[in-house]
Amino acid sequence: MDKNGKIKGKISIIDILVIVLVVLVAVGIAARYGSRITSAVKSDKSFEYVLRVENVREYTVNAVKRMGKVTDKKSEKNLGEIVDVRVENATQQSVTAAGEVKNPETPGRYTCYVTIHATGKESDDNYILEDSTELSVGRNIDLYSKYVKTSGDIVSVKVLD
Repeated sequence: MDKNGKIKGKISIIDILVIVLVVLVAVGIAARYGSRITSAVKSDKSFEYVLRVENVREYTVNAVKRMGKVTDKKSEKNLGEIVDVRVENATQQSVTAAGEVKNPETPGRYTCYVTIHATGKESDDNYILEDSTELSVGRNIDLYSKYVKTSGDIVSVKVLD
């Protein structure tokens, strides 16, 4: 090491520390966001999942009721087909001045339960659609069809025989 802190006049200790830091960050990102799903895939399966789409207008309800195929955002991959739509009046939780919790209906708003049949892969922990979307209860996913673009939460997933 010379008087400027460089090893053989070319690389300093700071340079080495920066390189080590960059490598550690890259390894950390790979470990955090790396996919272990594809390595644990078992087989192709048919699924039925129900998506809850909340607080939508009648226009959206009518568009969802037209059924049709569900695709990814760019309409490149078929992610299933809407086979049933159940509609309820939307409610919104509120608290009265006395502290009582109420769930009154919201006029002109609806909650749709959209049943979708899809094919995909089954892994050890979950189910995966063609576009790598994981199907798990509680997950929010986008719903794209020829007639509607919206999103909702998955409330149930089951494998079809």
